[in-house]
Amino acid sequence: MTSDPVPWEWEFDWHLTNRCNFFCEYCHPQIRYVLNKVHLNEPFPELVVRRFEDLGHPCLVHMSGGEPFLFPGFADLCAGLTRRNWISINTNLASPELVADFAAKVDPTRVAKIVAALHVPERERLGLPLETYAKSFRILRAAGFDVVSLYVLYPPLLSRLREDLAVLAGLGVEPLRAKVFKGVHEGRRYPEAYTDEQRRLILANSGEYVFNQPYLDGMLAFRGQSCTAGMTSFKVTVTGEVRRCASVPTAYGNLYDGTFRPAQSAEPCPARRVLVLSQCLTYLVNPPKAAAAPAATEAQA
Repeated sequence: MTSDPVPWEWEFDWHLTNRCNFFCEYCHPQIRYVLNKVHLNEPFPELVVRRFEDLGHPCLVHMSGGEPFLFPGFADLCAGLTRRNWISINTNLASPELVADFAAKVDPTRVAKIVAALHVPERERLGLPLETYAKSFRILRAAGFDVVSLYVLYPPLLSRLREDLAVLAGLGVEPLRAKVFKGVHEGRRYPEAYTDEQRRLILANSGEYVFNQPYLDGMLAFRGQSCTAGMTSFKVTVTGEVRRCASVPTAYGNLYDGTFRPAQSAEPCPARRVLVLSQCLTYLVNPPKAAAAPAATEAQA
């Protein structure tokens, strides 16, 4: 995770719910058209808390979705998880009352990072002003949480990027970071399709987001390289199935029913193209020297 020692031994990237109050055009198709259309019954918070505590290893649980704050009883879930473990959250900050409830119930010293992803087109479609986003952001900051704003660099937004960032700064949203878009737009695959001018704009406005440069450099595969994913870091699906990572669906049982068992040794990466570069740079046995010991994973950046 960082160059400094951390108090956790294992990390989980947990897709905890399909519920989402957004329908972003650039959301991953598997999530937008498949997962988010089926709201499975989430497990009770008490069950999840017990399963993580039963592992016997201090954990960092990265929570995403869907929209994590829409998980039933989310604040209570987080309060329970942070008794013995740590969490991080990727949220769209579109649920002000739930954010306020969370800020009142959860210990900020046990929350490694809150990434407040800013989806401008969807906010405008739904009539959600940036001020409501900024208000929730400021509530979390005032409560002591480490929260950062992350602006997704969807190609149609590049022409308004500087203006949007200036508006957010004026609303007290700081720090601000911009993240490359990964996906297909108008038949072209990104981040490879960014023009040289767009790349310069992106790098000039990345803030402390350290992963844009590796993405733009084409660092998108580590096939055959030994990786500890599956030993100390894991992907958990919405049904509780534990996989090696977001890019490799190797199964290790189910967290919810108690059948999860980790791998016993590092194995070569089989992925032709990775989905979350930061996780690779963190868990490869011998990561590229220029990218070794990144400041944070994307879930936290």
